[in-house]
Amino acid sequence: MKRPLWLIVVISILLLTLIAVGIYAVFRHQHLQAKQHLKTYTAAYNRPLTFKGVQEAEYTQTFLYHSEYGKIHDWFIQSGKKVKKDTPVLEYYNSKAEHQMTTFRKQLTALDKKSNRTVLHTFLEEQFYLNQSLLCTQEHSILKGTLYILEPYPSKDKEAFAKIYSTKRIIKSIVDENQRRQLKNNQEIEIQPQFGKPFKGRIIKLDQFPSSASTTSKPAEYTVAISTDSTYPIGTHFNISLPTHLITLPKEVLYDKNSVLIKKDEKIVKRIIKCYEKSGMVIISEGLLPGEKVIAQPKNFTFN
Repeated sequence: MKRPLWLIVVISILLLTLIAVGIYAVFRHQHLQAKQHLKTYTAAYNRPLTFKGVQEAEYTQTFLYHSEYGKIHDWFIQSGKKVKKDTPVLEYYNSKAEHQMTTFRKQLTALDKKSNRTVLHTFLEEQFYLNQSLLCTQEHSILKGTLYILEPYPSKDKEAFAKIYSTKRIIKSIVDENQRRQLKNNQEIEIQPQFGKPFKGRIIKLDQFPSSASTTSKPAEYTVAISTDSTYPIGTHFNISLPTHLITLPKEVLYDKNSVLIKKDEKIVKRIIKCYEKSGMVIISEGLLPGEKVIAQPKNFTFN
């Protein structure tokens, strides 16, 4: 038996009215609850990671004095001048070897007056030529750069007396193991010189192994190389910062495992987030923006 058309129309109107009333009730309920005094936290990005760095040459070659070579008697490159790779830089002269050669020469001259060639003669010749090879010793550059002479005529064994600095500059920093966890290669980073305008650099090398071992009281330390403005001289100090987009809030803001409720325009909105928990706090990487009001203890809030 077919129902009259007017009855179908009336039933449809009633259903639509009930749905509209239900939707209104839900939004009205949330609107009234949003107007109530709710405990909220204001989302804000965590403080940036900060550390310090120093302008350095990307590569350096250090010359140490070797007393067994004798004394330095000749420099082929002046201090402050450019030097090419594999170029002679300086020369030692070994006066001790010269004295030994003189002694061996006299002994050989005396033996030469005798007609018979002896084993001693052969030995003295070998020692003479050995000392001749030790008479002059050159040291070469192993990289292209600028030579700086600290002490032209050193006297203390193993003393650093000259350096070659490569043309390319980097910022070198030391970070602890906790800071290193937040860094990665090619990451953009903000650099503030003590005098001058800030600029951006990138991490070009992040050591995998610590430069100093950790102890029970001190974390391990790692070396980080960062691209830089090469116009700053070697030795310039920088303050370095890495902005973070992480938001840390108390664990009580969680509505469920991966969502929170925020108060927005007098309404309550559920927001899906990406996060992890640490020491009673929740670290949020996605889903919230700075300035948003996050409701505390949202499970006590009836979200229909």
